[in-house]
Amino acid sequence: MHASWNAVIKAGSDRLSSMALVDGVAFCFSIALLPLVSPPPLVVWGLIGLSVVVNTLYRLLLIRAYHYGDFGQVYPVVRGLPPLLVALSAGLVFGEHLSGAMLLGIVLISVGILSLLSTRLESSALKALGCAALAGGGVALYTLIDAQGVRRADSVLQFVVYLTLMQSMTIPLVAWMRRGPLVLRFARDNWRIGLFGGFNYCVAYGLVLFAMTLDNVAKVAALRESSVIIAAIIASLVFKEPFGIRRILAACVVTAGILLIKLVD
Repeated sequence: MHASWNAVIKAGSDRLSSMALVDGVAFCFSIALLPLVSPPPLVVWGLIGLSVVVNTLYRLLLIRAYHYGDFGQVYPVVRGLPPLLVALSAGLVFGEHLSGAMLLGIVLISVGILSLLSTRLESSALKALGCAALAGGGVALYTLIDAQGVRRADSVLQFVVYLTLMQSMTIPLVAWMRRGPLVLRFARDNWRIGLFGGFNYCVAYGLVLFAMTLDNVAKVAALRESSVIIAAIIASLVFKEPFGIRRILAACVVTAGILLIKLVD
C-alpha cells in the first residue's frame, strides 16, 4: 500500500497537486471517522503537532526527490535509511534492546534496499539522492514521534484519525497558495487515482501504527520496508525502469533481513 501511494505521487503530472489530492482524500476519511473517537489527551496533541511539522517537511522533500529522480532510485533511499536510524534511536527513546540477530536483520534490510540505487550520478540524480536522504531522515523522526503518540493515545484509531486530520491540511494549503484554482481542476481530472492513493495512504500507516502497539518500534520500522520489493516491481512494470539481476538479489537480501528480525525474538 505504501509503495502504491508513492507511485501515485511519482506518476502525477503535477506532483504537488497529486500529494494535495492524496491528502485531501485522507482528510475526508478522517472526517468520516471522527465521530467514532474522542479527542486525544493534551500530551498526544503535542506529539501530533510535532509530527505534522516533520511530515510536512518530509512530503515536500519527497515531492522534490521524485521531481529529480526515478521511482526505483528515490524510493529505496527514502525507505532504506529509516530502519537503521530507528534502530539506533529506539534504544534511547523507548529503552528497547535488540539482539545481535535482529540488528543483523535490520542491517541486511537497509543494505539490500540501498543496493537498489541507480549508479547514475548526474546532477539531477545527486539532487534526487540528497532530497531522498533528507526525506528518509524525516521518516525515521516521525516514526519515533508517532510511536510515542499512539502508545499514549486512548486507542490506535483515535491517534490515526486525529493525526491524519491535522497533517492532511498542510500540503493542500501549500498547493492552493502555489497553484490556486488549478488544484481543483487537477482534482476533478484525477479524482479516481487520488482516491486510490488516499485510501492506500490511510490504511498503510494505520496498520503500521497498530503494529507499533504490538511489537517494538525498530522491528516494525524494518519490516514495513519490505515495500521496497513491491516498489521495484512497480518501477519496472509501471514506469518501465530497468529491473535486472541486481534488484532481484537486493530483494532477496531484504527478505533475508525480514526473516531474521521476524523469526528471532
